[in-house]
Amino acid sequence: MDLHLQLLPVLPALEIVYWPAVVDFKYDSLEARADGEIVVGFIEGSLRTKQDVEGTKLMRKKCQIIIAFGSCSCYGNVHGLANQWSKEELVKRKFSEVESIADGSGGEPTQHVPGFEDKIVNVDEIIKVDAYIAGCPPRSEQIFGAIGFLLGQKPFPMNDLAFCNDCSLNQSGCLLDAGKLCYGPITSIGCSLKCPNAGNPCVGCMGPAKTVSARASKLNDMTKNLASASSGDKKTSNEFLSLFLNVPLMAGFDLSADILKQVKKRGTPETPLANLPPDTVSIASNVLGFLRDNRDLIDISTVCDTCDRIIGSKSTMTKVKRDYEGLPNLEDCLIEQGYICLGPVTKAGCGALCVKVNAPCSGCYGQTEWGVNQAERFADTVLKGFNVSLSKSDLLAQVKDPVGTFEKFTLASRKGG
Repeated sequence: MDLHLQLLPVLPALEIVYWPAVVDFKYDSLEARADGEIVVGFIEGSLRTKQDVEGTKLMRKKCQIIIAFGSCSCYGNVHGLANQWSKEELVKRKFSEVESIADGSGGEPTQHVPGFEDKIVNVDEIIKVDAYIAGCPPRSEQIFGAIGFLLGQKPFPMNDLAFCNDCSLNQSGCLLDAGKLCYGPITSIGCSLKCPNAGNPCVGCMGPAKTVSARASKLNDMTKNLASASSGDKKTSNEFLSLFLNVPLMAGFDLSADILKQVKKRGTPETPLANLPPDTVSIASNVLGFLRDNRDLIDISTVCDTCDRIIGSKSTMTKVKRDYEGLPNLEDCLIEQGYICLGPVTKAGCGALCVKVNAPCSGCYGQTEWGVNQAERFADTVLKGFNVSLSKSDLLAQVKDPVGTFEKFTLASRKGG
């Protein structure tokens, strides 16, 4: 997990009861446990075999909370590209034709193997998933944030008063009064940045306050109807949840609505989450529920939002280059230098790590919009906001492998395919 000293507050609180790759617990030991006996189960990997599917169903029975860990379990990952072919075609290629191992016997092995499913499907098509940690692999901060959140070990400021009491707009010009979402009524006082002074909403950086302001009821009512909120307000809510609950990189740790209540229920009186005011729990739960059910409606931060490269630079895409062609410079946008970089259409959370080492983003943190043609969405996005001197048809025609390029990690998430 690469957590180093961050393991110190985590390991003493954990009892690992099943981890077949590391700890010598057998499958039948998991079967023997009572349903719901295990608090949290992390599932990694895509579901290719019948044993994968059965093991996933068993984990759901035995665990109170299930977290899909990594892009394989969240989206199907690269393995999901196999869904372009039938199981019979894959078996023929793998066991009869492939030059390196085919021995002429052909056919699907049947001895001591669990058998293949017809398609790779996402974990959440088989069972209910409570949270997702995307990434290939997920970042250490995400892992620590997820476990810390579930343990209730967040160092909330929890000051007595809410931010509204210290806001210069409290008496006149309040953003909430103007119909704009601002989370100051439930956020701790003590912020020196004071975003509302510049006309920007409070997004909960200081965590929850011990008490709420009088405007908390208005905020509660507004968060009950987020579907009609503006795009900016939806993005504010997404940012709020990450900062307010002190979960790093929320874009890679997506919560379902019930986790907040589950953790609060298990919290001790000393756990900050157990002491949240009722209005605060209601507002946070409203936002959690909306984000779970309406990810496609939110203006989600992209990898480009965390990338230091210059957009609108001196470079212009005049042809599409393969990754091995040329050597891009470290300052200009990779797209404008001619490379297919999926940063504009990929969820933020990785910190643009690949781009920082001169490799284009390939989309492992998942799409910012689902149910659409990803190739055309990418082309429309870059033609609108980047220096690209190609037509849409020319750009797409020059991409050698559209599915492998634009849906490398997420093809298995495509409904019906």
